[in-house]
Amino acid sequence: MFNKRKSSFKTLLIITAIAFLSFNDLGIFISNFAAKGDDGSQVDFKEGEKVTILRENERDFFVEKDLKKYEVPKDVVLIKGKNSNSYKVKKKNTPIIDEIDGKIIKLLDIGEKVKLKKLSGEYGLFSTADNIEGYILLADLEEGEREKIITVGIAKNNKVLKGAKDRHYVLLKGEPVLVKDFKNGQFIIVDEEGNEFSVNKGDISLRNGRHTTSRSGISRRTSKLSSVIHQAHKTIGKPYVSGDIGKRGYDCSGLTYSTYLKGAGIKLNRSSKDQVKNGVEVKKSDLIPGDLVFFRTGGRNIGHVGIYVGDGNMIHASSGSKKVIITPIDEKWYKQRYVTARRIIK
Repeated sequence: MFNKRKSSFKTLLIITAIAFLSFNDLGIFISNFAAKGDDGSQVDFKEGEKVTILRENERDFFVEKDLKKYEVPKDVVLIKGKNSNSYKVKKKNTPIIDEIDGKIIKLLDIGEKVKLKKLSGEYGLFSTADNIEGYILLADLEEGEREKIITVGIAKNNKVLKGAKDRHYVLLKGEPVLVKDFKNGQFIIVDEEGNEFSVNKGDISLRNGRHTTSRSGISRRTSKLSSVIHQAHKTIGKPYVSGDIGKRGYDCSGLTYSTYLKGAGIKLNRSSKDQVKNGVEVKKSDLIPGDLVFFRTGGRNIGHVGIYVGDGNMIHASSGSKKVIITPIDEKWYKQRYVTARRIIK
């Protein structure tokens, strides 16, 4: 009877140790999803629910809930962290042994880091920093830092996002996006500098997404346009000064000239009538943030230019308002005088 109790208690310790240490990846559901298990059981996962990811293939994640395995599409789960197989010793004089129930190779101290090779019941095969390999009791370890993962998704729409400290990010349809997290129905994306921006989940697709640990997945085009839009927003409220490119203020083409030079290192022609020769022509219906929009101010000649910043608006140096302002491009006066648009960064 005593041996039976002892055996049950030992089994409980093994299960507790394995449960305490996390050997799998972590994810979060970005939408409600009904999944079927291998045994035919069905479970409803809720948006925002955290989940353990056991493994993955090209299209699906295999997740665990209540000790059952379910297959779910990758576009309904955002992976947040990967098991790095790194663990720390939490008990003084923890033995590492040559085989299970074998001889002690070395005694480990609190805080020493070890790497998991494979699991074996209540033990794991680990390697130490000095390349000693042996078995350690799982109950003597705690999980080290989990590897933070960024998912590379694809933008489904064009828009400008605003983050903290007046930072701006240009979301471009079809371009890669670095997704860090999912909170309150929105993705948290990051730029190369780690600035965070919130975006509706409908604007990003995770289908065929890949995972990375760096912030180098943003396209050159996205990066440059984001910088241009950020520079444009910094000029709002500055005075209109004829012939100026930013020393005391701006005229309309001085604003576009200065913004592209500072934001993207691109030198445009100086006047609005000459800037219409830069880049390539785009239809009004195809505008994306960063495009230049041109208007006639008298007769048929182009006399005004602004930078399209999304949501039907442009930033421009207005002689009438005597400062840099945001204006809808379809405001009556501008709609009647709209001529064309040019894309500088293709």
